[in-house]
Amino acid sequence: MHKMLEYLKDKKDVGFFLSLQALMQTCCVLDLNAFERQNKAEGLGMVSEEGTTLSLSPTATSISPFSNPPSSPCASRSTFTPISWSSDMKLERGEKVMADDEFTCDLFRFLQLLCEGHNNDFQNYLRTQTGSTTTINIIICTVDYLLRLQESISDFYWYYSGKEIIDEPGKRNFSKAMTVAKQVFNSLTEYIQGPCTGNQQSLAHSRLWDAIVGFLHVFAHMMMKLAQDSTQIGLLKELLDLQKDMVVMLLSLLEGNVVNGTIARQMVDMLVESSSNVEIILKFFDMFLKLKDIVASDAFRDYVTDPRGLISKKDFQKAMDSQKQYSPSEIQFLLSCSEADENEMINYEEFASRFQEPAKDIGFNIAVLLTNLSEHVPHDTRLQNFLEQAESVLNYFRPFLGRIEIMGASRKIERIYFEISEVNRTQWEMPQVKESKRQFIFDVVNEGGESEKMELFVNFCEDTIFEMNIASQISEQAEEEKEEDDGEACEGGGEGDAGDEDPNGGESQPESSSAFADFLSSTMNFLSMFTFRNLRRRYRRVRRMTLKEMVVGLATFFWTILMGILHFIYSICKGFFLLIWQTLFGGGLVEGAKNITMTEILASMPDPTQDEVHGDLPGEPGTGEEQETGGATDLMDTGGGEEEEEDSQDKEGGRVPGIDSPGGLGDMGETAAVEPPTPEGTPLAKRKMPSEEADSAPPAVEEPPPAAEKADTENGEKVEKEAEAKADVSREEPKVKKPKKAKKEKKPPKEGGFEVWNELDVQRNKFMNCLSRNFYNLRFLALFLAFALNFILLFYKVSDTPPSDEFEGSGVLETSGVFEGSGQEQEGSGLKDSGGEEDDEEGPVYYFLEESTGYMQPTLASLAIIHTIISFLCIIGYYCLKIPLVIFKREKELARKLEFAGLYITEQPEDDDIKGQWDRLVLNTPSFPSNYWDKFVKRKVLDKYGDIYGRERIAELLGMDLASLDVSSQQHERKPEPDNSMFTWITSIDIKYQIWKFGVVFTDSTFLYLVWYTVMSFLGHYNNFFFACHLLDIAMGVKTLRTILSSVTHNGKQLMMTVGLLAVVVYLYTVVAFNFFRKFYNKSEDEDEPDMKCDDMMTCYLFHMYVGVRAGGGIGDEIEDPAGDEYELYRVVFDITFFFFVIVILLAIIQELRDQQEQVKEDMETKCFICGIGSDYFDTTPHGFETHTLEEHNLANYMFFLMYLVNKDETEHTGQESYVWKMYQERCWDFFPAGDCFRKQYEDQLG
Repeated sequence: MHKMLEYLKDKKDVGFFLSLQALMQTCCVLDLNAFERQNKAEGLGMVSEEGTTLSLSPTATSISPFSNPPSSPCASRSTFTPISWSSDMKLERGEKVMADDEFTCDLFRFLQLLCEGHNNDFQNYLRTQTGSTTTINIIICTVDYLLRLQESISDFYWYYSGKEIIDEPGKRNFSKAMTVAKQVFNSLTEYIQGPCTGNQQSLAHSRLWDAIVGFLHVFAHMMMKLAQDSTQIGLLKELLDLQKDMVVMLLSLLEGNVVNGTIARQMVDMLVESSSNVEIILKFFDMFLKLKDIVASDAFRDYVTDPRGLISKKDFQKAMDSQKQYSPSEIQFLLSCSEADENEMINYEEFASRFQEPAKDIGFNIAVLLTNLSEHVPHDTRLQNFLEQAESVLNYFRPFLGRIEIMGASRKIERIYFEISEVNRTQWEMPQVKESKRQFIFDVVNEGGESEKMELFVNFCEDTIFEMNIASQISEQAEEEKEEDDGEACEGGGEGDAGDEDPNGGESQPESSSAFADFLSSTMNFLSMFTFRNLRRRYRRVRRMTLKEMVVGLATFFWTILMGILHFIYSICKGFFLLIWQTLFGGGLVEGAKNITMTEILASMPDPTQDEVHGDLPGEPGTGEEQETGGATDLMDTGGGEEEEEDSQDKEGGRVPGIDSPGGLGDMGETAAVEPPTPEGTPLAKRKMPSEEADSAPPAVEEPPPAAEKADTENGEKVEKEAEAKADVSREEPKVKKPKKAKKEKKPPKEGGFEVWNELDVQRNKFMNCLSRNFYNLRFLALFLAFALNFILLFYKVSDTPPSDEFEGSGVLETSGVFEGSGQEQEGSGLKDSGGEEDDEEGPVYYFLEESTGYMQPTLASLAIIHTIISFLCIIGYYCLKIPLVIFKREKELARKLEFAGLYITEQPEDDDIKGQWDRLVLNTPSFPSNYWDKFVKRKVLDKYGDIYGRERIAELLGMDLASLDVSSQQHERKPEPDNSMFTWITSIDIKYQIWKFGVVFTDSTFLYLVWYTVMSFLGHYNNFFFACHLLDIAMGVKTLRTILSSVTHNGKQLMMTVGLLAVVVYLYTVVAFNFFRKFYNKSEDEDEPDMKCDDMMTCYLFHMYVGVRAGGGIGDEIEDPAGDEYELYRVVFDITFFFFVIVILLAIIQELRDQQEQVKEDMETKCFICGIGSDYFDTTPHGFETHTLEEHNLANYMFFLMYLVNKDETEHTGQESYVWKMYQERCWDFFPAGDCFRKQYEDQLG
């Protein structure tokens, strides 16, 4: 486009634009007269399918696009044939209504592409051709055609307004006109996005508003008409799509909007002019938006007696009346929109969902439009009336409407509105994400300047997005498993009561927080069948049943009970067997099917900046690589080459991401159900390639395949194997998608007798995901068992005689104790000797459990075994839940150092940098990067440093094959048949990558903590008192205690260095005391037997450290008074300086380090993290600071916006979104509004 623009500017030839103007003038619109003539001719049988065929004019006058346009607006684009209409109805061939609709769409699509990517130069050149003698304003020409098109559509609407339905010819012509209108609106949107202020003003001063007013009238009345006939639904959806594109164009007009701007006020005037039509549109969307929630309520279901989910029109009207949500006229309208069967019964669920999605899409954009206007045109009473009418719609979309403020390219604060998915908001509330958020706040809030703080914040957003991606994948798998179970239950249950047993209408129930909660939920569901409401429904149903139906129902009832009992027994046995099998033979830590995907979501948003402060509970998806084709398989993946689910494969190095700090239990009671952050160059969908070889990868979460242009590729070192596998590798960014509800097709089992192993691998994956989802519940359960075990330990007693002798005949403790002097436990006792004799006079000491019931000892042994199993399962759960994030962070850090800092190329890590030396191991492995989203990082490094340092050297360092980078030479090579043998799978494992990965895992502090926890549990079987160590886990499990621990260990390095300085200073004082003041260190009260504490250096030093540091007044409080001694003066100096340096200064430093955490709390309560403005400024209005941090500068919203950009096609970005995306790719954070905000900038206008 740049070359084309330069050519047009150099030639200064206006002919191109004159041609465009002429073509627009010749583009047809709907012609009602021609339509009526055509209908009349068809009635006489004088036309063919293509048009009228009475006679064909032998001549046609050819015209050039550069010649003057013909007088008829419906002339052909290439030829103009005069139409003669004589009394005998001579119609010319080719006279169709809007015959050139395809050409018109192509023309405006061409103009749209000229401005694609917010090409500001071409946008301005379309408006005015600077330097040319004649200027053609293409923007105005487009508006002129749009106005002609709107008037013709209005004519057609009036033609059909008196008819009950729109016939097929009418549908066809309406459809053609709407398709063209959509393209025109898309072109107008591209003209002005950026924003291009010149084009915005040109549109604002054109007749665009007249066209919009006309379209609003058509929308309002045609929606109401088409919705009442099910045969018109297709045309209605096209109308709604057109309405959506028009609203998007209006939103583009407001880009870069300022308070009380001209365009915003003109738009308000337009809405006021069409107030009656806007009110109808709002009411239409409001009715259908809240309908789905109403029909899902228990009050509505009381009126549903048909097990098939049908309701009579009469009962539907009664149910609607009882809800008090609709007026009588609205209820009648809904009834007229419903489609009843021959028995006048309505499928209410299908009816409620029919308009739900279109109403959501358009309603959200309307909500954004009204919100934008309300904030940029304050104090306008006319607009306030619209907001009152739209209050219900605005309230519906308020949880989904994200809003942030940025510093725009014009260096003014701008507001951006975007959609937050329900899935994202739900994952934000997951325990592991809250824990990451808490850790970030207390680690970063006081560190560095604004730029460094924003860098750390973006890194946190990327890690959190990755973590949320893993969480959503696991949650999606849980929902799919539940749907499969529900489907099987429905198939087995017949049609009798199956459809009516679920009081929630088949909605997926939330994951239970624990096994006990699951059991409790099932019990409550069973008891809910005996509620008064449910019994009343059953009674109504029984009254309507015939005798035959009663007999069948009774038989079905007993059959259901019998099958339920059998299924219950079968489930218990199957679950026990699978648990044992997976524990013993499932591979334990061997896990690595990398199937990371992203789904959608929203939930209520807590205060993300103050939840830790107030004591509330507190992510890029590793794009998976196909290890089989990449030459590397995760050691954790035992299912390479096993069956996969349909659609895309996305193998990840684990199931769920995590954080660096120990997994806390403070979020106990929350289910850890568990997308990837920002790809550095391409939006998410570009980085995913559809897999052709579905059966060569392990099971993956099903996700809709993205657009082809979003496909990503492997690293350079993998290109060769890519060519062999025909790009079988799925490159997927974490993408927020709604979980697919369609059932997945089962892939046929692979040849070679692996069906059993495939099934076992599927069950293993389900087991791993279950552990991931319940990781925090398992931690809480382990802590509960630790308390139970230690409660039993309180009944231990000690004796110097064997308990079997002391309690002979009791039959209770005969197996408790130890063999004398052996220190060996009796079999099954679980008890241990004290470890030897204290002195020659004392014999062995026996520990035993004193009880009278006989149940404590077996209970202790049982709980110990269960605790050990759960501790081990916690390790597996953490590996699935958190280790992928650990690997992702490490790979991201290494990749960015490699790309931006030239690490290992321009500079080498220090010899004592163990981490840097270890990371060198993974550079030349085919699997790197595995979890990090940017699979091009190696190629980027090669292109950036290859010319300077040599491509061969860089390729060798990164393990790339330069020959394989030439894909063109391999295009004609035939893909070999995949080898699924076990030997191929073993040889494909990337050993070096797995070694590096295990090194990263086993240096993770939380993983090591869980290993220590499990080791202590194993040692508890040798000596039960080891279980006391597990009580320390409460510091990790309770939120408040974890915060205190974080405040102590936050500045760990500074704290350790301060303690080291303290030890050195105390040592210096020890040397002085040892040489000069030894006689003052007598701590004995008996003068005959002195207890000298400073007669040797070690004892003297330990005495100073243990006693002197703890003494409130220093060491002088603990040794003899020097009064009257010849060294009295020196002692006074000694004591005072010790007190001053050790007690006052050094201990004060330690306290200062802890006080910094209190400063974190104060900062989060009194200063905005994003802009840094204090609460004093905002609290001039009630709840001002709270509103600012929750709505205007919400941390979570900035993260959601980053995720929103990742998932959105770059070609669909608005001007503001493109600006932020460009800044993000350049790692420039100037778009954050540091020191400023929208409210402060427009303080005067906002009042």
